[in-house]
Amino acid sequence: MYKNLLLCLFVVMLSLCLVGLSLANPPTPADKFKHADKNKDGVVDKKEMHTEKKWEQKQHSNVNTWWEKRADTNGDGKVDASEAAAWKKLEKERLDLNNDGVIDAKERRLSWRHARSRVNTALEKKYDANGDGWLEPAEVKEMLKDKYTLIKTHGKAKVDTALEAEYDTNGDGVIDAKEAEAMKQDTQ
Repeated sequence: MYKNLLLCLFVVMLSLCLVGLSLANPPTPADKFKHADKNKDGVVDKKEMHTEKKWEQKQHSNVNTWWEKRADTNGDGKVDASEAAAWKKLEKERLDLNNDGVIDAKERRLSWRHARSRVNTALEKKYDANGDGWLEPAEVKEMLKDKYTLIKTHGKAKVDTALEAEYDTNGDGVIDAKEAEAMKQDTQ
C-alpha cells in the first residue's frame, strides 16, 4: 500500500514538472511557421506560405458539424463549393421555416423531412429499406416513431443516432418522456 502511494506521488510530481517545463517554454511566433518551412532554411517563402494556407484550409474543411454532415452529399468528408451552395439554397427555402435567417433547434430537428440522411449506425441501417446507405424522410419518420413508442413504454430511451440526439435537449444521452413530446409532434 505504501509503495503504491509513493508511486502515485512520484507520477504526480513528474507530471507537474513536465507541465511546468512546457509552460516555461511557450511556443514562439517562429514555431508557428516551422510546419510551413518545407526546405528547413528558416524562412517561409511565398510558395511555402501558399502551400501552408492550402493545407490549413483543407484541415478546416473537414465535416464536423451537423449541417456539414447533411451537406456532404457525396460522402467524401468535405463540403465543396457546390455542396455548400446547394445547402444554403436548401436552408433558405426549406429549413428556415419562420424566415428569421436563423436555423433554431426545432428547425434543425425537422431538417430530416427535407433531405436524406446518411446511414451512420446499425440502428439506422435497420431502417434503410432500400439498402442504399441513405435514410429517406419516410424511413427517418418510421425510426423516430418507433423510438417514441419505446420511450412511452419504458419512460426513456438511450440516444442511438445523431438524429435522435437533436431531441435530447439536456444532453444526457437519454430521451425522456418530456423530450419525446417534440419527437411525437415532429413525426405527425
